[in-house]
Amino acid sequence: MENIRKIMEDIESNIEQIRDEIKLKAHLGKAEAKDELEKLEEKWKQLQDKYQPVTDEIGTTAEKAAVGLTAAANEIREGFKRIKEML
Repeated sequence: MENIRKIMEDIESNIEQIRDEIKLKAHLGKAEAKDELEKLEEKWKQLQDKYQPVTDEIGTTAEKAAVGLTAAANEIREGFKRIKEML
């Protein structure tokens, strides 16, 4: 469980860093990137709402949920990277 928690924390940290860079650039730039950022922001908030309870749980159910959340986090991270490349 600690391994999954560490993976999720690393992904979260990476997403936060990319997200902050994008927010700054999007503020200065492209409307398309801003639209995509808004969509991803909503997904990010939803993921965070789901992530916290999962990290507080112990056992197989939490591990399965964490795998799904990791996949969702990776998808969001890739979306942020695509926006970053647009800018």
